[in-house]
Amino acid sequence: MSVSIRDQSASLPESHAPAPKPTAGCLFCGMGGFASGFAQAGFGISWATDNDAYACASFRHRFPGVRVLEMDVQDLHVDAEQLSGVDALVAGFPCQSFSQAGNRLGFDDPRGKLFFEIIRLIEEFDPEDRPPLLILENVPHLLMGAKGSWFDRIQRSLRDSGYWFRQNSCWATNVKMVTDLPQDRDRLFLVAA
Repeated sequence: MSVSIRDQSASLPESHAPAPKPTAGCLFCGMGGFASGFAQAGFGISWATDNDAYACASFRHRFPGVRVLEMDVQDLHVDAEQLSGVDALVAGFPCQSFSQAGNRLGFDDPRGKLFFEIIRLIEEFDPEDRPPLLILENVPHLLMGAKGSWFDRIQRSLRDSGYWFRQNSCWATNVKMVTDLPQDRDRLFLVAA
């Protein structure tokens, strides 16, 4: 006896809708390099922000349809800008004050203090809307600069905000070694959950 395709499909388990795409919000988005990696990993980019007009224009070109807020992160507020909760908050916060090549002023430099804007913003989210995952990017010297006090301060800030984070959740790498990019650049990735 032959069985029609229709009869066979009746015995298959019920199909389920595909799981929704995880989402990411981007602080200090630049022209979208960090966001590109997340998009390639299957994340939908919900929103992005940067204070540089040219970077924002490039980001808009690369990610049409993504809400880009062209403003200083210090003026950004979750409620005022109606930022949606995301699965991952990604931020390549300014690295000049933590770099070996710079003045090494750390948190004494206004650019270094911008790290704390990340903390302020995640704390502005309602607890149920806080991003469960933070992925930050900076320079490897951040780990050891000022005899380790920069990293200690970041670690305390993330933990005080309710995130699990320690030095073992950091990964230093050279971009040239792990991507197809020709740029020879050492970076540090910090992951907090």
